[in-house]
Amino acid sequence: MVGGLHSELEAFEAILQQGSFTAAARQLGVTTGAITRRLHALETRLGAKLLNRSTRRLSLTESGRHYYAAIAPALEQIAAAAERVHDLAGEPRGELRVSLPMNFGRLYVMPQLPAFLQRWPGIALDAQFDDRYVDLIGEGYDLAIRIGALDDSRLVARRLADTRRILVASPDYLQRRGAPRAPADLVGHDCLHYTLFRDVATWEFHRGRETLRVPVRGRLRSNYGAPLVDAALAGGGILQTATFAVAEELADGRLCEVLPDWSLVPIGIYAVYPGREYRPRKVEVFIDFLEEAIGRPAHWQRLLARAPGD
Repeated sequence: MVGGLHSELEAFEAILQQGSFTAAARQLGVTTGAITRRLHALETRLGAKLLNRSTRRLSLTESGRHYYAAIAPALEQIAAAAERVHDLAGEPRGELRVSLPMNFGRLYVMPQLPAFLQRWPGIALDAQFDDRYVDLIGEGYDLAIRIGALDDSRLVARRLADTRRILVASPDYLQRRGAPRAPADLVGHDCLHYTLFRDVATWEFHRGRETLRVPVRGRLRSNYGAPLVDAALAGGGILQTATFAVAEELADGRLCEVLPDWSLVPIGIYAVYPGREYRPRKVEVFIDFLEEAIGRPAHWQRLLARAPGD
């Protein structure tokens, strides 16, 4: 009975983490039919329906929400105990599920991952790209790379690097509209808004002891940075962005830095993970690798950390 209950709970948790029976089956290495049977057995054992199932989505029933809230700490302890045993037995093993921001993940993390997998052959990586702040605990992630402010107190963070925020525009836009000479001049310009930055309608500038907060306007905003870079390249306006997102465009002159004598609030790049009692070795070695590969690479760190006027 214990073995059957364990497999049923494993299936239930995998369904919640993956969002579908098919994905849960793939994670556990079984058939979709086996996942269905295990969930049905668990619901029969409890005498209650745990999931509402439709062709489009899955959702917990009221009974399912109460049950999962009650068992989640125990499941986490079981998983941590298994991780401990694996770690004591030798090199870190198992699947590592990570959430990566789309642009930074594609440009600076993904090219490093083959080297990580070669160094640690017992680890398999599931890299998910998403600019939203995923719920690491609720969605079953081991770790995320986050850029900017951190709010979730349930998470532990390690700072990997810092990057500057800068203003950029295309030479064509600056020729047509004129280059701003002071932050106040931005009021008359089309400003492109990345909505995951806080205070998108007010940009804060620093120079020495001077601080200015300038309300800006623009007709184009997005929660994905790459299309905004494309819009800036097409002459659509002035974009506030992280230097890593436009390094190539700045280097080849397709974009120009605007107001280079002023600085904006810098951005921290963090590895964050759930604040559990035990940190699995697979998480530990991945963070160490990221710090080594991303935190201090000469090929882009000089640009990211460069102070205005250098």
